Amino acid sequence: MISFRNKHSGFFLTVFLLIGALLPSMLSAQQNEVSDSVAIRAAEELRWGVVSYHQGLYNKAVLSLEKSLALEADNDLTRFWLGRSYYQSGFEEAALNEWENLISAGKAGSTLLSFVEIITDRRGLARELKSNGRLVELFEIPREQGGINYYDRPVSVAASPQRDGSFYLLSYLNGNLIRITTAGRIHHVLAGGMLGFDRPWDIAFLPDDKLLISEYGSDQISVCNSDGFRIRTIGSTGTQPGELLGPQYLAVSSDGYIYVSEWGNRRVSKFNIDGEYILSFGQKRSDFAGMRGPSGIAIRNGYVYAADSNTARIEVFDESGNYIKTLIREGLKSPEGLLFTSDSTLLIADAGQIMVYDLKDDVLSVSSDLGGKGKRIISICQDENGNIISADFDKNSVSVMTDISTLYAGLFLRVNRIVTDEYPNVHVDFTVEDRWGKPVVGLDKLNFFIREKDRNIENFELTYSGYNNRDLALSVVVDKNVRLQEQDEVMRDGVRDLFRNLQAGDEHYLIGAMDAPQLIAESGDNTLDALKRLMNGWSSESDVASALRLGASHLLPGRKRKALVFLTDGRIHPDTFIHYGLQDMAQYMKNNGIRFYPVYLEPDMKNDELDYIARETGGSSQYLFQPRGILPLLEQVREDVNGFYTLSYDSLAYTDFGRAYIPLSLEVNFVRKSGRDEMGFYAPLEY
Repeated sequence: MISFRNKHSGFFLTVFLLIGALLPSMLSAQQNEVSDSVAIRAAEELRWGVVSYHQGLYNKAVLSLEKSLALEADNDLTRFWLGRSYYQSGFEEAALNEWENLISAGKAGSTLLSFVEIITDRRGLARELKSNGRLVELFEIPREQGGINYYDRPVSVAASPQRDGSFYLLSYLNGNLIRITTAGRIHHVLAGGMLGFDRPWDIAFLPDDKLLISEYGSDQISVCNSDGFRIRTIGSTGTQPGELLGPQYLAVSSDGYIYVSEWGNRRVSKFNIDGEYILSFGQKRSDFAGMRGPSGIAIRNGYVYAADSNTARIEVFDESGNYIKTLIREGLKSPEGLLFTSDSTLLIADAGQIMVYDLKDDVLSVSSDLGGKGKRIISICQDENGNIISADFDKNSVSVMTDISTLYAGLFLRVNRIVTDEYPNVHVDFTVEDRWGKPVVGLDKLNFFIREKDRNIENFELTYSGYNNRDLALSVVVDKNVRLQEQDEVMRDGVRDLFRNLQAGDEHYLIGAMDAPQLIAESGDNTLDALKRLMNGWSSESDVASALRLGASHLLPGRKRKALVFLTDGRIHPDTFIHYGLQDMAQYMKNNGIRFYPVYLEPDMKNDELDYIARETGGSSQYLFQPRGILPLLEQVREDVNGFYTLSYDSLAYTDFGRAYIPLSLEVNFVRKSGRDEMGFYAPLEY
């Protein structure tokens, strides 16, 4: 007989064994629930980080992404996005640290490796060592396109004043004036109106963008509108002052004076912008033997440089025609077209090659001989993308060349944001630059390739090109330190002048730099009321760094040209850039396409730190009371080259109601150079 005690002991043992068997699975289920919960929270923070990034809220993006990494430390996508958010915030060192973690772990693709390499080069000494002056040919402009012979005996090339990467080509025999895109495609043909051009030789542009065409056959200079139609002429056949005989090369000074070399009269003549004769020079004088074959002309820093193809020399005169010196006496064969690419670098079209002369070191060397194919190069120009275009008269060809150091360096394509407010319509904002930060302009739809997830996007449109758009987003920061209170009227007038010269489509913000910086006014506010508010509230200490970041943040992340103006006397606190570092501040503006302009109230007052930020961002230091005020500042912002673009397409990706991450890649191909970026986005949440 089994005792009661033994019977119950068996029961409890069975229960105990059953619990022991079930407990691990129960604990594992709880752990899985916790793990799933952590993963969900990490994914949510990643989503909000990416969304904030595309809204230009980079600080908010950093916070969300750091939370996501704290929950899921081994998420490579989150670490990539944290690096991008640091980069846009100006903290490049922190960004590089995040990306180096991916690289060292073997988790970085070729696109990220290239991205990091370019940023590292820009931060180092490599940017100072980028050119050796050697040119390599990219391609030739075909004479015939679509069965039409566009040019015959090219004599002149000139970069478009529109700064869109295009250039003009002048044909000697058929008289065509052709505008060609930066990719080498014919844009349109101009012919000078009903009468056409008579053996045209050279092209130049007046300050108002009117065209000048020297006509060798009719001994005149034609002034044409932007469509190439002749408006009036300058000069007539003869040897007297103001008359022309065999006019060839042209040059125009910044103040509109026209210089033309005359082969028949062996001189250079000068006219004003209205075509009135001023003077001639280059003929024999007591201090000068005279030019025997005047050809190419270039103007730089108040001096006129003239090539003599018969003596193989380069002569220098002042703008009043006084002989200064012979710049190059030997080493040339038959120099014609001249081109300054910088204050110290002169390119010379010399027979079948292009020579480069270093004015600082007095060194003459060969830049290109077109692979030994050059015959008689007579004209050269530089387009907005830095390419050199040459016209070879005897070879009957036009070549596009680039510095050999840039050929294999590639392009830097960077996606700035992806806008999904109108999903499934997606807008991709991006910039294209060369390796060293110079914007690449003039690109069109054919230059781009876009891919979403595993699908090539065929039907996309190029909906915005920054180089064709002059709209401006302007932030004006005013130093509200109490020491400047006596100059409140001066600063108010400065702000009024800036706002008065804004145009339809522009936007503006007014920031007060006080101990606690604040937004005083924005677009749509009454200007008079804003100026009254500006005069209130002065501080013993101004938090300039925070005010500058506040002003910059209001410009993000729009497509318009961005400028940040700081009205100050330059006397900022020595510790201004302690919390926000000086380099971080410059990078924040530069990486977001913002140009910085410190405007000083006193002509002799400068600040090295503010001037540094201006240089790094492509801005400049200004004086409030210069002859034209600060209007030239706005003109500079509108006219500067801009490599900003927008592509738009309709997405077909599965969104999981806005929870799925949609990867996107964008590639640019421009002649023999390319660049690529990889990003991603989330569609709007669906409830």
